[in-house]
Amino acid sequence: MYKRYACLALAACLFVLSGCAPRDCRMVEALDGGQFVAMSRAMRPVMLKKTIVDKNGDWYSSMFPSRPSDAGKTLVNRLSPAFRFPDARMPVPSTFRAMLTPDAKIRYEDNKAVIEQGMNRVLLELVAVTDWNNDGVDDWLVLCRSGYSDTPKRFREYYLVIIDLKTPVLKPYVLMVLDHVYGRVSVRNDASGGELKESNVMEFLQGQSTMTQAPDGRSVRQKLEEGSSLKQTSLSH
Repeated sequence: MYKRYACLALAACLFVLSGCAPRDCRMVEALDGGQFVAMSRAMRPVMLKKTIVDKNGDWYSSMFPSRPSDAGKTLVNRLSPAFRFPDARMPVPSTFRAMLTPDAKIRYEDNKAVIEQGMNRVLLELVAVTDWNNDGVDDWLVLCRSGYSDTPKRFREYYLVIIDLKTPVLKPYVLMVLDHVYGRVSVRNDASGGELKESNVMEFLQGQSTMTQAPDGRSVRQKLEEGSSLKQTSLSH
């Protein structure tokens, strides 16, 4: 009986405390805080519009988050790589797993996977979980970084969102494509606010734009509001 009352009291407390969140803000579970900041800065207009972050770059997450398990394996086994080959004339393998050769090596770290196949190197990472399209269901913000093992300072990044996690093959939407060449970043495509479309390349040096390298862990400030079931996180300076 006492256990039942305790459970009811906890549920009521959480219900009341959920009202402490800023109005209309969307919850974010950032599995990689630094990379999420890089994404939110690069796509600042849409992140603000969707109230995923506020004007200070802060976001809110539940104190009792539900983190996906084995996200790295899920991305390798189920994510479609077709977004990397938009002009392919031949059929593209259905998943990253289907692209692997016998000599391929994969390293998993819960929310990420690193694939090395010959000189090719691909990183797949679940960066954050949030309700991107505001339909009441969690979506995945994913980073795909592709390059070559002998030129680690040259690589391409794809910012992706997966809004349907129930299909056998995960088909992402491309939000932004970035080329990194020895510290210079080229925004190849910015479709974060709508449909993917060709755009002129915009070049800038790291530190000369609002899109900068994510700060290290020492600059992370996590502030817990007294009596709140929410956690506010900020990586902004």
